[in-house]
This record gives sequence, structure tokens and C-alpha cells, in this order.
Amino acid sequence: MYRLVLLVLLLPIEFCLAEAESIRFKVFLGKQEIGQHHFTLKQDGGDLHVTSEASMDFNVLLIKKIKYRHFAKEIWKDGCLKSVESTTQRNNKNIKISGKRLAGNFVVTNSGVEESLKECTKSFAYWRPEWLEDKNLLNVETGKYTPVTLEKKFDPITLMTRRELRLPNTEIRLQYDKSGAWQSLESDLKIAGTLRYQRVYDTSGELNANF
Repeated sequence: MYRLVLLVLLLPIEFCLAEAESIRFKVFLGKQEIGQHHFTLKQDGGDLHVTSEASMDFNVLLIKKIKYRHFAKEIWKDGCLKSVESTTQRNNKNIKISGKRLAGNFVVTNSGVEESLKECTKSFAYWRPEWLEDKNLLNVETGKYTPVTLEKKFDPITLMTRRELRLPNTEIRLQYDKSGAWQSLESDLKIAGTLRYQRVYDTSGELNANF
């Protein structure tokens, strides 16, 4: 018993703490690279802490300049949102969203207005594809609880799994490798073109996925 305690005390600190999972994407609009989106996932006991940071700059119709900045922090427990906070800037417009479980509901506050959703509310958790399987998903940027349908297809040649989320006014196309890791996202934007996420890796030895 004492040997085990001593071994734990002697271990480097990185072996004693849960290691964060980092998911990075380059973001393209058509063929033009316009920014990046970075997700960090870290387990803390029974809670999963997820942070999301996006930075994009692009033009619409070569005239209107768009500056987009987004930060969100979500806490999940047992596949359901426990709380969320987000801030989003689109040029001079700022949006703040917050939400938490309260008295058997998940209560979302948007510009001082509260909306009660079901207790096990889920967001667009692309990084955990099994959590996308719900009738409605919370958009943590806008606070809207959006109806969705999901279609899943497996490609036996590439071993990639494709998931297509259909929303009332658009669709989101996702790809996952054979291990279930999220690799890409595509969505068609009105006027602007096709938004595309392409996963990139750090210097840990992983290779970029081929699309």
C-alpha cells in the first residue's frame, strides 16, 4: 500500500492529471483560408469540459468584410449539457449566451430572456458524434434550440463515416475516420459559398488526413 502511494507521488505531474484533447481546424470559404477553430476537451471527474475558440475574417461578394470571433465553454455530464457560456462577435454585433441545469430543466439565457429546455439538452457536439443523435440541438452561438435529422453512411473503401445533419435551412456534412475522430465539416452558406473545416495536427507525429 505504502509503495503504491510512494509510486504515485514520484510520478511526473503529467501522468497524474487527465490530459486534454486538442482538436484544431483550418477554416476555408471556397478555396480561401479564412481562419481557424480550436476545440479543447478535458475530463474532470465525471464532467467533460469543452472550450471552443474560433477566429475568421472574410469578404462577402468581395465587398462586405466580416470579422467573426467566437468563444464557448461547455460542461457535459453523462452525455448531457450541465452548463454553457458563450460570446460571439460578428463585426460590431455581440451575442452572449448562458445556460445551466435548473430544477429538472436546462435553462438558456439570451439577452436577458430565459427559455427552459429539457433536462438532457445537447449542443452541436461534432467532436462526440454519438451525442448528435437527438431531435433538437442547442446552437451555443445563437441560443436557438434547432430541430435536426441525422443520416449516417459508412464508406468501406476509405473506412470513413459520413454524418449529415439536416437543419431547417441548411445541412452540415461531417467526416470521421475509422477510430471515430472528427476530420472535416462542410456547410453551404447563402451567398458566401461553402464553409469547410479541415483538421490539422500539431508536431506530435500525427499526419494530416487526406480528403
